[in-house]
Amino acid sequence: MLDLTPYGRLAEIMKLTDKMIGEASKEALAQAARMLAIQIGHYERKFGSLPLDDAMELLETEALSEDQAGWVADGLENLAVAIASVNDDHEEPPTVQ
Repeated sequence: MLDLTPYGRLAEIMKLTDKMIGEASKEALAQAARMLAIQIGHYERKFGSLPLDDAMELLETEALSEDQAGWVADGLENLAVAIASVNDDHEEPPTVQ
C-alpha cells in the first residue's frame, strides 16, 4: 500500500530524486539547477525573499516534523520535475538573449 503521509511521500521522492541525480549528466543537473534558480528568482520578485535559515535548519536536523517532511517532499518534487524537463542528450543548453 502506498504511504501518502508526508513521511512516506518524502521517502519515495528521495528514492526517485537520488536515482534521477545518479543517472543525469553534470550538464543536465546544472540546467535543472538553473531552472530552479529562475523559479526562486521569479517567486522572490513577486512575493519577497525566501529566508534560508529555515532551509538550513532542515539540513542539520536529525528528525523532521510532519510539516517539515511535507515541505522537503514538495521541494524534491520540484527538483524531480526540473531534472525530468532537461534534455540530457548533450546538446548545447539554450541561451538567454
